[in-house]
Amino acid sequence: MSPARAGGHRKIVHIGIDSGPHHNIQAWAEFAALLREYTDWIEWGGDYAILDVTDNKLDIPFGTRVAKMIKSDIKRQLGWSVSVGLAPSKFLAQLAMERQRPDGLTVVLPEQIGDFLADVPINLLPGVGAVTRQQFAAMQIEHIGALIQVPLEELVRRFGQRGSSFWHLAHGWDDDLVAPAEQLDQIREEASFSAPLYSREEMRDALRELAVALCGRLQRRGLQARDVTLEVRYPDFRTATRTARLGTFTDRAQAVFTAACELLEQTEVGDLGTRLLGIGLGGFDDEELEQLDLFAGEKP
Repeated sequence: MSPARAGGHRKIVHIGIDSGPHHNIQAWAEFAALLREYTDWIEWGGDYAILDVTDNKLDIPFGTRVAKMIKSDIKRQLGWSVSVGLAPSKFLAQLAMERQRPDGLTVVLPEQIGDFLADVPINLLPGVGAVTRQQFAAMQIEHIGALIQVPLEELVRRFGQRGSSFWHLAHGWDDDLVAPAEQLDQIREEASFSAPLYSREEMRDALRELAVALCGRLQRRGLQARDVTLEVRYPDFRTATRTARLGTFTDRAQAVFTAACELLEQTEVGDLGTRLLGIGLGGFDDEELEQLDLFAGEKP
């Protein structure tokens, strides 16, 4: 049984990488092996990992202790600086991780959820874009904590099913499970933005630059890829990934760019905007995979 379904409060650890060679495949593999000493329930991102340590391999009942041990192990064994958030849900753990960056550790216990969310801006609530933020402003709601004073029925009337999600998240209730999935046989590039990006043309410009950088790395090593993965991080910190398999292997930036733009249309960036765009390339043959360690950390 998944620990997320085992009953009681979950213990979710969100690790954000502040510094370290995490784009190097060998280093990332060592990072993955370290985390698996604690749990197999790990969800991966380009610069983060989410762990469900509710029922961890060391049988440690205290989530705070596990979070501290993981952070210490990463620093000692890999030399990486990471920020760590521990909370009863993925949403809260993400917010906790961001609270004390860089090199921070923030713990949100079940009884602390109300106080923790009291001053978190409403736009950090999943599903709240520019339009919804304006609607909340009209209701004089600027922080997530204020939603606990609004009846569930009113939020559903105003926002439909999203209103129910808003209400539950504001109370710290989140059933989003940690979904183990990893892609270590992939190279990637990403671009983050200091403020949410809403212009589709600017997004396409960013994707074009990422495609050129990635394909430059392929061409320098004589490699070709077939799978294109797009990663989008929305302003509410949710992350979406979309993947396409090309009809043939390629090292051409135009082919990668075109595929990434098509994947972009399958996301919610038109309504929500984005704070990060990333492109990953995979689908190498076995012989090419042996070469990845030689250039995984290389930048154009």
